[in-house]
Amino acid sequence: MKRTQRNLSIIITAIALAYLVLIRLPLWFALGAAALLVVTGIVLAILGRDFMIGRYRASRREWQQALTRYQRFEKKLIKSRLGVLLAPLYLSIYSFDGVAVVRNNIGQALMNLKELDQAEASLRSALQRDPLYPLPYLNLGFIAAMRHQPELAEREMRRAVQLGYSPTIAEKLLRSALAEANAEVGRLME
Repeated sequence: MKRTQRNLSIIITAIALAYLVLIRLPLWFALGAAALLVVTGIVLAILGRDFMIGRYRASRREWQQALTRYQRFEKKLIKSRLGVLLAPLYLSIYSFDGVAVVRNNIGQALMNLKELDQAEASLRSALQRDPLYPLPYLNLGFIAAMRHQPELAEREMRRAVQLGYSPTIAEKLLRSALAEANAEVGRLME
């Protein structure tokens, strides 16, 4: 079983277990537990607002604002011991390490800002935290494609697939990244 499958199983099992426990409790107790979960969610949202705003900014392709928020959140995670408490915010099937997830997001924002050296450093830093996290390898493949290094791009993408990333999506992304890099060269030569 690959790590991604194991992590997905853990997440689904925890949700199913919580559901099974809640439906067997007396109504007043279940409502109290549900209210406690809602309050916990609100507190998590307040503590992790920089991460959530960073994700929102990234989804709108506002890379500089996303980068600022991610860097703030990374500092919070490193300075405080909130990492475990904030885990539901950055929970993914690929990694449970919040700092690695945020550093990958920082690398992605830097990559989109064309700061490739800084992006690579951030992604390598994410891999130092969690060497089995496939998304930094995927992003390193993009960087290699942007630098016109197709063999390295393919190797990084292959590593992401070995760690549980979808081979079909990785292949599509690799083709797209290489085509985009070649189109950019064509525009520069005009």
